[in-house]
Formats: sequence, structure tokens, C-alpha cells
Amino acid sequence: MIMKKTFFLLILLVFPIFVDAECTYKEKYELNSLSSYIDYTYDYDESSQLFTVYLYNIDDKLELRYENKVYTPSANKVTINNVKPGSSLSIDVYSTVQNECYNEYLRVIYISVPYFNWFYQSVLCDGHEDLDICNSRFLDYQISNQTFILLLNNEEFTLNKDDGITESVEEQKWYDVVIDTMQKYYIKFAISVISTLISVYIFRVIYRKVKHKL
Repeated sequence: MIMKKTFFLLILLVFPIFVDAECTYKEKYELNSLSSYIDYTYDYDESSQLFTVYLYNIDDKLELRYENKVYTPSANKVTINNVKPGSSLSIDVYSTVQNECYNEYLRVIYISVPYFNWFYQSVLCDGHEDLDICNSRFLDYQISNQTFILLLNNEEFTLNKDDGITESVEEQKWYDVVIDTMQKYYIKFAISVISTLISVYIFRVIYRKVKHKL
């Protein structure tokens, strides 16, 4: 009986604390401000082929919720392990019981984890170092062996095609240029020559008549 009275007394003493607590605009503003400082990074383990996501700058008044799990910060950090390549994480930020705005939704953090590029610095990439598939350790897309070979062949085809055009222009002789020009403008050239000859002939006839007073 005494135990029950003591229990109810404790409830009456604690309950008013939660009743009187008020989530003010100032408190909400502070919590939103704290949540905006949260940032993240990730690391890849080649042995497990999985990522580890690290979130930091997390105040004690905040907690993270992801896939029905609650993550409370330790030394202002939260670690999420065993994340598969290509995953898209949606992590919600809430306020904790350590402030007047308990269970207040603050923001969502979107994290897109890339794919590991197995062709990074591959021997096959010699001479193709400018391609993303050769100089990037991670990619936003997953690439297959077939696609990788097709991309390399496509670049080689482009380079060879450009080189061929350059060589043909350089090897073209000056007389080839003259011939091509004559062929292109042959009709105009012929008309011009004929018109000139006719004009000269007419002028000579007229000059002869005037000279001899014919």
C-alpha cells in the first residue's frame, strides 16, 4: 500500500513538468539551426564491398532515424554500417527528450552512395586516362565489362577518325586544290572566258571600222 502511494506521488511530481513544458519558437529555431550543421562522409571497404556512412556535427538535442532505427550521437557523431553501393539513404532528424520540443521533426538528410569502379586505373585504361571510367574511383552508375569495352572502343574510333581527317588535309597537294577549285567553278570560269573573248572580238571589229572609216 505504501509502495503504491509512493508511486502515485512520484507521478504527480513528474507529470506537471511535462505539462508545463512548452516548445517555443525560439527553441524550434535553435533546433533547426543545429540540424542544418549536420554533414556526412563515407568510406568504402573493398574486402566487404560495402560502405560505412559517417554523420557528424550532431548536437545532443538531436537524434537520427533511419529504417526504423534510432541513432543517438556519440561525441557528436553517428555511424551507419554495411551500406550497399548505389543505395539512397533518407535519414530523418528529430529532437530528443533533452529539450522542450521533444519528438519535433526537423529535416531529412538525403545521401546517395556511389558504385565502386572496378576499372579504376586498370591496365586497359592506358591511353584513356581522361575518361571518367578510368580516372574515377567511384561512379554514380554501375558499369559492366561489356559497357566498359564499348566505351574504350568508341573513344578509339573517334580518335582514329579525327586523325584520318587531319592527315588527308595535310597530304593534299597544291595542284589538287587548284583542280578541285576548277572543277567546282568550271562553268562560271568558262562563261567568264567566253564573254571576255567575245568582248575583245567586238571591240576589234568596231576599232577597225572606225580606223578605216568603213
